[in-house]
Parts: sequence; C-alpha cells; structure tokens
Amino acid sequence: MLRTLVLVIGLISIIAVSNNTFAQTKKAPPKPPASPPPRALGDLLDPPRALGDLLDPPRALGDFPPPPRLDDAKLKAAGLRKLIGTHLTLVTDVPDKEIDEFPTIFDQAVPQWAAYFGVDIANTKNWHIVGYLLKDKDQTTKFAEAGCVPADLPPFLNGYQKGAEFWLYDQPAYYRRHLLLHEGTHAFMAHFLGGGGPPWFSEGLAELMGTHSWKEGRLQLNIMPAQKEDVPFWGRVKIVQNELAANRGMMPIDIMKYGPHAHLKNEPYGWSWAAAYFFDRHPLTAKSFRALNKNVSNRSVDFSREFYNELLADWPAILQDWQLFVTELDYGYDVGRAATTHSPLGGPLPAAGKKLKVAADRGWQSAGVAVEAGKTYRITASGRFQIAKQPLPWECEPNGITLRYYQGQPLGILIASVSDPADSGTPAALLRWQVVGLETELTPEKAGTLYLRLNENPAGMADNSGHADVEVRRK
Repeated sequence: MLRTLVLVIGLISIIAVSNNTFAQTKKAPPKPPASPPPRALGDLLDPPRALGDLLDPPRALGDFPPPPRLDDAKLKAAGLRKLIGTHLTLVTDVPDKEIDEFPTIFDQAVPQWAAYFGVDIANTKNWHIVGYLLKDKDQTTKFAEAGCVPADLPPFLNGYQKGAEFWLYDQPAYYRRHLLLHEGTHAFMAHFLGGGGPPWFSEGLAELMGTHSWKEGRLQLNIMPAQKEDVPFWGRVKIVQNELAANRGMMPIDIMKYGPHAHLKNEPYGWSWAAAYFFDRHPLTAKSFRALNKNVSNRSVDFSREFYNELLADWPAILQDWQLFVTELDYGYDVGRAATTHSPLGGPLPAAGKKLKVAADRGWQSAGVAVEAGKTYRITASGRFQIAKQPLPWECEPNGITLRYYQGQPLGILIASVSDPADSGTPAALLRWQVVGLETELTPEKAGTLYLRLNENPAGMADNSGHADVEVRRK
C-alpha cells in the first residue's frame, strides 16, 4: 500500500512539472514564414545606398563629447537624485530602492560587453556615461529644467541613446534593467566600435545583450530566459509567437530591411532580437555574425549584403532552420542543439539496409540515406534513452512517453521527414513529418534525404542523453 502511494505521488509530481517549455497540446503548429527561392541578394534587399540622410552620420572611433557636467543645485531643486558608479552616473526621480543597484549592474556589464565585442578591458577603464531614468513621460519638463534633456531630443518609445548619454522611461523592475543594458550596449558599441550597424543589427545586439539575469548581486548578459516569469514585460518570444500566429512571420532578409524608424513599434524589437539570437547561436552563422562587430560603422545595405554573401553556400539550410526556430520558439530554446545535422550526406540505401543512431539531445539528424519518391521504406527503432532529468530521470523508448506531449505527439517518440537542404520550398520540409515510433512504412512524395528526430522541445534537449537505434530498409 505504501509503495503504491509513493508511485501515485511520484506520478502526480511528474505531471505537475509540465509548463510552458513542455506544453501538452495537440494544436497544429502556426504557419511558418515563407521561404523565398534562392536568388541574388540584390533582388531581396534595396539597392545599395547610404543612409546618411536617414541616420546620424557615423563618427570616428571614440569621437563623442564627454558626458555633461551636471548642476547638483538644479538637480536638487528639481527633486532629482544622482547615483554614481565607475562607468555610470544615473539621474532619476524614481524613488524605488532597486534603482540604487543600477550603477553596480552597469559596472558589471562593461567587462561582459568588452569580452563579447573583443575590446581590451584596459581601454574601458575611464569610460563613463550619464543616464536619465524618468518616472514617466510627463516628467520631461522637470528634467529639461535641470539641464538633463536637450531641446533636440527626438521622440522615443521607451529608451534612447546618444553619444555619452541615454534616456529611459521607467518600467516594471526587470524591464527597466533590460532598457538600461539595451541603451548601454548602444553606447558601448558607438564609443568602442564606432557605430552600431544597420537597424536590425544595432537593435538586435542591444536586445541580445540586454536580455539578462540579475541574481544575488551577479549579472549575466546575453541569456535565453528559461521561462517568462524570469523576464516579466520583456515579451520578445511572445511577439514572435503572436506575429507567426497572425501569419506575419518574417524571414531574415525581411528583418534586414528594417529602416531607421521601424523601431518606433514593438514588433521589430522582437524580430531583431530573434534574428540576433538565432545568428549568434547557430553553428552555420555564429562565426560570421560575431565578425560583423568589426564593420558596424557601415549602416548601408552593404553591411547585410556582405553577411549574406559569406553565408550564401549554407543559406538554404539556414533558412530551413530559421523556419523551425520561429515555428517552435519558446523560452529556453536551444538553437545550437536544435540545429539540423546534415552529415552524413544522403547516399544510396544499401541492399541490406542501414543501421544508425539518433541522438536524444539533438534536433533533426540526417540518416545519410537518399530516398526516392513513390518508393516505400520500412523504418524500425529500438533502444532506451533519457528524455528528461526532472523530477527523476525519464527513461524512454522510441514510441515515446504519453505522460507528456509535444507537437501533439508523445515526448520522445521517433519522427521522420524527407528534405533536400538545397530546396527552399515553402514551408520547410522538416515541418512536415511522419510518426515512426517503433516501426512504420514511409513512402515519400518527393525524393530527398531522410531525416530523423526524437520528438522534443528544443528548450528541453540539454538534459537528454543516449540514443535510439534505427534501421532503414527498402520494402
């Protein structure tokens, strides 16, 4: 009786851990953004042109006026307080004591910016800027009278950076720290790199570096939040999910076309973050994306054109994984593990069939088998692997675990698809898959390479281990 009670309690605990990361849903996935056929970037982006008439002209490296000298008497008369750190002076009318941590948070961000952007930390020793945190937009006059708002400050949504200064409208706790780090990223890039690149890159990097963890006095930039409760009011994942559900999904080329005024709305921030996060983490793009930091003084279309041209050979595969990314995007999404494995290349299926292993901690994996349209193949699977660790290790077989579902199928069940990475069809072929389980027959409508995957949310792949043993035979 006691043993039965323990098992029942354990089962209830397992079911209770189901959350956003492992949503038990059988809804059809949202429609992915359209993948354009391969063509020259000149057909996809506007013709090369300078943006000098739309954006402030780029400055020479470090060519910014020093931060302004503040009049303490005027600040006091206006009811403003001044907080001072090594790299930041913050002027605010927000009484919240959490604001007192802002200079410390900013100081901890500086070495992380330096490491990411390849800046010698010694060169940041004397860097200092001034920020203004306004309780609300109605307080602008008060700050202006204290000499904290220039007459030419343009309208902005939530935050704005110029030279050695930035302005923020107060937000809920997490998001105002996010804005602090977002505008701080702009200021760091402008001062030490000479610019920020075109809007999609500038805002994408600021969003990427602004997404953070602040726990027990320690700051970590450039994170993927594990759950929405960690980043209240941030909403970047939700923006992409909502836009996709409304059939307004975007491909990378579309995001690269953002003009200088696009980010007066919230949606471009979500898409710019998504592009930066994807490119920064994907194995086919990460190196080229990080190298863009060396060219951020260029804000013309050539910046994006050169990035595209460098990735041209892999672009169809990148677009395929982008569609998978935005379709399955959730908190904790692991781009590196979810990236499709295209090796080994598809080859003829031996007469005796082919045996292979499908890893539990990776996304779609090439079986190395080229299949023919209209031909039937038998796929069988066996073995045991771990599909989760919490609250206890979950042992699983290729027919999955029905206690938890993902994409309308049991977690861990083996699925299959046929794709040609060079085919930029709409939508990505790997979004159309067939359940294998322990055994199935597959008759593909189009020829291509066979891909296999154990059904799992990309946010949950990191704690998986082991593999399924699979055999593919011609019927």
